Order: sequence, then C-alpha cells, then structure tokens
Amino acid sequence: MPDRPSLALVTGAAGGIGEAVCSRLAAPGRTLLCVERDEALAEKAALAAGPDAVPVACDLSDREAVTALCERIENNWADLLDLVFLNAGVIVPGDVVDSSAAQLRLQLDVMLGSVMELAASSARAMTARGRGHILATVSMGGIIALPGSAAYSAAKAGLRAYLAALSCEVRGTGVAVSGIYPSAVDTPMLFHEATHDGSLLNFLGKVSTADDVADVFERALRRRRLEHYLPYSDSILCRFLETFPWLVPSMLGPAEAIGRRGRAKYLAGKGGARG
Repeated sequence: MPDRPSLALVTGAAGGIGEAVCSRLAAPGRTLLCVERDEALAEKAALAAGPDAVPVACDLSDREAVTALCERIENNWADLLDLVFLNAGVIVPGDVVDSSAAQLRLQLDVMLGSVMELAASSARAMTARGRGHILATVSMGGIIALPGSAAYSAAKAGLRAYLAALSCEVRGTGVAVSGIYPSAVDTPMLFHEATHDGSLLNFLGKVSTADDVADVFERALRRRRLEHYLPYSDSILCRFLETFPWLVPSMLGPAEAIGRRGRAKYLAGKGGARG
C-alpha cells in the first residue's frame, strides 16, 4: 500500500492485460489513470478499476492526442506520477504485400511511436523527482519476428531497443524501466489473430492468461529488471533464434504445422469460432 498519494497511468486499460493489471494496482492512496482510445472505453476501464480511477481518452494513433497526453504527464501529473504501464496494442494480421500503408503505420504509431513519446515524458517527470517505474508490454514477437505480423514485430523489436537504451540513460536516477515479454496471451487481440489468419507461431505452446501477465507485472515491480519473460522457456528459444535468424525459414514448415494444431485447440476452447 502506498504511504503517500500517487498516480499510476495504464494505457490499453480496458483490454485483457490492462484490466488485469489495473485490478492489481488499485490501492488506497493511489489513483489510476485509465487510458483508452475513446471516452466509452476509458469510462469502462475506470469503472472496472475502482471508484477512484480516472478515465482518460486518447487515441494513440493520433499524434496530436498523444502530444496532449504527454503535456498532461509533464504538467498536470508529474508531482505524483510513480508508475506508467504502456500496454496498448493493435494488430492487423496479413503479409506485408497484402497490407496497406495505413495498416502498417497504425501498428507502428500505437505500439512504438506513442510509447516512445509517453515514456520520454514519463522519464522527464520521474527523473526530476528521483523515483518511478516505466513498464511496457512488449512481446516475444519483438525478439523473433512473426511472419504474417511483420509490422507488429517491427514495432515490438523497436520498442525493445528503445527500452534498453532508456534504461541505460536513467540509470542511477531512481527510475526503473522494464519490458514484459509474453508469448501468446488469451485476449481479444489473440482471438482476432486466430480468426483472421494471424501468425501460427502464436500457437506453438501454451496460451497464457491475462492474470499470468499480471503476475509477471507484479514481479517486474518488485525486481525492477529490464526484461521479464512469459514463459521463460519460450524466451530461451526466441533469443537463440534472434542470434541465428537464418535458421528460422527452415523451421517454419514444422513450426506452423504445430501452430495450426495449437490454433485449432485454442479455437475449440472458445466454442470453435472461426472467421
């Protein structure tokens, strides 16, 4: 329980992971700033998070809206902002040749561009006071690229590099930077991928729950390390293949066959829906 008033900002607060994390953060003396892309979703997130939560509407694909949110971080909330969880995500499954420029840009804007700006504003506010923690949902897809989700992987890989550099820059200031790297998580986004021909590599192994990610989030708060994986075993293979990316094409056939069976099992658990 915080011993003084504090603010915690969460983007994507109405989604599966965001809602699970908000439920863990709710505590006397802490106000949650629940950021979502429109007023209705922000109100929904704040209602689920508790009576003291504040809805904040911000479309993270809108640069002017992101700039306005950054200004609020630095000018309105800086004195009490102790925690920022940059979690919002979006995916448009499909091969690069079948993707429009707008679809590619949307994913980069939401999961890289806006995160960079919000993290920078948060870092300015926090380093001035000598305390705080900036966390972000990254993905195993930021370590090993997912065919059929190239823009998503590009955004997450860029975010991984950004967090690593930012962590070095704020070292010794009292501010921590952490990324959470889950494999597949049972969220509406994963269901959308499963029903719209998203990458089969999502379904190679166990599908985690949003609460599993929230557990890792709480561990990241305690340990304040740069990278936290879910499950850790997946990270070993992903980091190995990151070092030897030319091995991936020869493995795709068998891996996608396993993933196809995993997707079928996942959808069967959802009642067999298929788009």
